[in-house]
Amino acid sequence: MPLFRITMLGLMFLCLIPSYHRMEATPLLALREAQNCGGCHNPGRSQRPYFERRCTLDCQGCHADPTGGGARNQWGYYYSIDQLPSYRPYKPIDPMKDESRFDLHVDGRTLNWVKPGGERVTFPMSLETSVRVRPLIRYLSLSYSAVMMGRMDESIFRVDREGSRRFRERYAAMVDNLPLNVYVRAYRGTPMYGLKRPNHTLWIRERLGLDQFATTDAYEIGGTPNVPFFRVSRMMGDPYVEAPYRQKGTSYHAGMRGVSFGWHVNSSGWSTRSDFHKIDMTAFGGGATFLNFTLYGERNWRHVQAIGGMAPDVPLYLHPSSSIGEYTLAYQGLRGLTLGVIKEELDTMGLKGKRDNLFIDLHPIPWLQFEVWRRKETLARTATDTLGIIHFYADF
Repeated sequence: MPLFRITMLGLMFLCLIPSYHRMEATPLLALREAQNCGGCHNPGRSQRPYFERRCTLDCQGCHADPTGGGARNQWGYYYSIDQLPSYRPYKPIDPMKDESRFDLHVDGRTLNWVKPGGERVTFPMSLETSVRVRPLIRYLSLSYSAVMMGRMDESIFRVDREGSRRFRERYAAMVDNLPLNVYVRAYRGTPMYGLKRPNHTLWIRERLGLDQFATTDAYEIGGTPNVPFFRVSRMMGDPYVEAPYRQKGTSYHAGMRGVSFGWHVNSSGWSTRSDFHKIDMTAFGGGATFLNFTLYGERNWRHVQAIGGMAPDVPLYLHPSSSIGEYTLAYQGLRGLTLGVIKEELDTMGLKGKRDNLFIDLHPIPWLQFEVWRRKETLARTATDTLGIIHFYADF
């Protein structure tokens, strides 16, 4: 039996002693909240001992999965009720007092797409159901997620495992809250690299192959020694593709933030290979908040190299080498509202393109989110379209 499965089964066996919360966090939210201690817990608490601090702008601060996205941890849940929406119906429990051993999360999205030419398509975008068990509450958690992806020609979700990438199972065993908020975990889920983007359709995620379909088996260690943060991952490839095509290797992500202007810098690296391709990536990014305006930018360089000739039938398409830039200016002066512009630049094998995005992100109440994206791009095609997304999530 592979070492990964032995590790997972062993941890599950030890934890048969009888909380997943969700939001698509973005660098924009993290930068805005750098000066807001009350975003994570009740204000007025005295300074915690150094080895017990967990102040960070990394995804680990709010999400049960340190790579970001998916279900939220107790701090992310607190923030999503107390700080994020325009209206707060009640005061959530302080994360430091959260003693729950079991969490359930359901998240669904519906997409309305006005395609180039005016054709309108509405279809289910994604449905995620997650459960987390915390046998030792603060130090050990086991999680499972089932994710279904919709298609344009359907009005309801359908489970189809064969010949499709529409269904994904993700799970993890995580030892958490060690000194300096260090964690270790074994998981099947999204590969660890960089920060989550504001929208999965942006080039910097799409062209890197790290969209909602990306999956890997991996071991990971990370932590937040006060305000710096780091993660290092050893990946063993996507279990949903044949073994010769699985990208195996390492990745890292690290950064630091400051309270003044909420400044933030980060760097990421990636090196993997299959029997047919070698992929190396490097990224640098940073941002800051001035008054109610947040600026964020990131540049990514990706090099794809063929190894020993191509396979006769390659089932997994890889985008070629590229350089991608993404620059965001957003206004977040009203609670529950973010709006802004994102400019993207792409250079693929000498073919240059750009995309301009205007977006509005509205959270009127907890459990409900609206997004509208207006995109105009030039590359191999010139097109303008609009995306409208309704996002409903529930936590128990």
